[in-house]
Amino acid sequence: MTFASVKRLLLVVAIVAVLVGSVAAVFLAAQPVSFGWFAYSPLSGDVFTPDGVHMVTNPIIYAVVILVFGLLAAAFWAGLTVGERRSRR
Repeated sequence: MTFASVKRLLLVVAIVAVLVGSVAAVFLAAQPVSFGWFAYSPLSGDVFTPDGVHMVTNPIIYAVVILVFGLLAAAFWAGLTVGERRSRR
């Protein structure tokens, strides 16, 4: 493989990882998450519902990790491209 084809492959992988990671993170964040626990609360008829709390599940974390790796690969590709242009002069 030539250097140009390696750079092109890196760019394609970076774009695919960013797209897949961002779409998966948005899709998974829109899904409802349910959890629960058992606790003793004597003489309390109130239900505790915290406002503004968003649960982050493992699949969302995995999607964000894929997104970050894609962004890092894109930054690496940009560095290679800029470095190659400077070395030609």
